[in-house]
Amino acid sequence: MKTLPFMRSLRNKLLSTLFIIHLLVIGGVTWYFFSCYGDMIGSMKDDQLTKIADAWAVNKRLPVLMPLLVNADKVKSAYVVQLWDANGKLRASSWPELNAPLVTQKGWHNVYVGHCHDCQWRIYTRPGEPGSDIRTIQVMHNLSYMKSVMVSRTLSAIIPLILMMPLSMLVIWLVVRKITRDLRVAAREIAAQETLNPHTVASHDLPDELQPLIAAYNSLLHKLHAAWSSQRQFLEDAAHELRTPVTAVTLQVENLRQHIQPGDASRQFDQLEAGVTRTRHLVTQLLNISRQEDHSVVATVENIDLEGLLKESIEQLMVVADKRGIDIGFNGSTQYQIQASRSELRSLFDNLIGNAMLHTPEGSLVDVLLHRVAGKTVVDVIDNGQGMEEAFIDRAFDRFTRSSDVKAQGSGLGLSIVKSVANKHSIQVAISNCLNPQGVICGLQVRVTLP
Repeated sequence: MKTLPFMRSLRNKLLSTLFIIHLLVIGGVTWYFFSCYGDMIGSMKDDQLTKIADAWAVNKRLPVLMPLLVNADKVKSAYVVQLWDANGKLRASSWPELNAPLVTQKGWHNVYVGHCHDCQWRIYTRPGEPGSDIRTIQVMHNLSYMKSVMVSRTLSAIIPLILMMPLSMLVIWLVVRKITRDLRVAAREIAAQETLNPHTVASHDLPDELQPLIAAYNSLLHKLHAAWSSQRQFLEDAAHELRTPVTAVTLQVENLRQHIQPGDASRQFDQLEAGVTRTRHLVTQLLNISRQEDHSVVATVENIDLEGLLKESIEQLMVVADKRGIDIGFNGSTQYQIQASRSELRSLFDNLIGNAMLHTPEGSLVDVLLHRVAGKTVVDVIDNGQGMEEAFIDRAFDRFTRSSDVKAQGSGLGLSIVKSVANKHSIQVAISNCLNPQGVICGLQVRVTLP
């Protein structure tokens, strides 16, 4: 059965349940009080009818009854006495206008007098004493009036319950609000955690019913942390183990270059050299990413001039740019100082600018812009390459992920390193395609928004 959206809330469930319980309690108390109070008042009224009738029975002669000098509504709250003779004739009545019939059978009877909604009367009949002019005595009271009094008393009795209902619901609402506020605090604490360095959630302020959930979550975090640590250690160990032989192979290839004759052998040697270079770059990237994810190592933080750091990164990559005939342009229109690790920040911009040069055609442009946009200091790295598929942009920062239409060589780790450094220093990185006036993709822009 599908749950109503309203009932998905714990607060709404509690309030609805409490409301139903209150209604049931009020209904039960109303029925119980009305029944008990009715029995008590009925017994007391019957006893009083009997005593009044017995008091009139001691008279030997018919007395003169003074009619009640009150209005009809008040008369219904009084006892009415009727005295009948041996011929069944009404000889005296405290309310002559009431044409109540003679009930000859001794005892209590419920009789309707007239045709109105409140014309039911409770009548007690008894015979007079022997030798008395009074043959039959009838004493009665209005049952409808008594029931109205019972209803009034019952409502008075349940008024505290009715008043208590909104108060108790308010208390429940406040209690649940306090609990859900603690849950929201825990949720914000979980959401604010770093992806690769989560920490356990404190549970001392949460209800006991939620302790198993928090304990299970913390246990899962310990297992994930252990798995990530093992993975990071494997990457680091593998990179270190590969670094020495790859360096040796690189040196051997450089030494072998002078002995290669022009022609097919030279072209095949170029492919070999490119593969060795790519392998060396992959090992370096693996080492970098393992260091970025090792939060036990605290990097040295210093005050860095961003313009100077960008120029250093561009100068280091000028050799690659000259080799491919790429013109790197830099425009710094603002000054910005940032507290960060110089090596990590260099790694971020080295990867972004290096990727731009790798994916842009030979002889084209790569622009690095340091400026302010919407009150924020940003660095834009713009190339003239083929851009990136829109569906792939969201996955571009995943490890070892490369777009299917990318032909340039790479490890698929550069943007993952960029994302890791950005998260550590509260930097935002966004990728978007550049469009020409005709709406055709003409390059890629990576925007780095500084804190």
